[in-house]
Amino acid sequence: MTLPSGASLPGSTAGAVKAGVAYTPADRKQYGLMLRQSVAENVVSVRALTLGRDGFVLRAERLRQTALDRCRQLGVVAGSMHLPVGALSGGNQQKVVFAKWIEAAPSLLVLDDPTRGIDIGAKREMHRIMRRLAQSGRVVLFYSSDPGEIAAVADRVIVFVDGALTKQLEGEALTEHELVTAMNTSGKPAVRPAA
Repeated sequence: MTLPSGASLPGSTAGAVKAGVAYTPADRKQYGLMLRQSVAENVVSVRALTLGRDGFVLRAERLRQTALDRCRQLGVVAGSMHLPVGALSGGNQQKVVFAKWIEAAPSLLVLDDPTRGIDIGAKREMHRIMRRLAQSGRVVLFYSSDPGEIAAVADRVIVFVDGALTKQLEGEALTEHELVTAMNTSGKPAVRPAA
């Protein structure tokens, strides 16, 4: 990877966030949320704690209103912004993970298996959110363990084998069949029948 002249990689998570990078982990319960904290506290956590955008003292009403606005935008279903986020369904928890990162106003989102463990309806909603984020000018990179999902959602797919780029798929060439074929054959020598 070649960086522009004078550019450097962030040296910490806080540095990455300040540089406009957001990362949603595959394991939202372990790494993406503070399950015992409220929906509101989770939504504003990156914005307030890492970016310091709300000062040192978080005002409860402002926190609640910010979280409410963001949750409405993403369709989070929660009886109250003060409800522990662990009490929400898996799909709503994942939307809260998205909400907290969108609230940090990133230019690049890296999504690690963002629809893992959520139902079909919530998965469709997450796909719509991902497309809206991309259409808003953000760069959205995502990994999925489901090749069908990748083919349905992505504009372009880059296949790596042993760290080397072996195939790019986009447009009509980006189908689940072509993707699975590329994943299983790229970088491997052709098998020739015995003479």
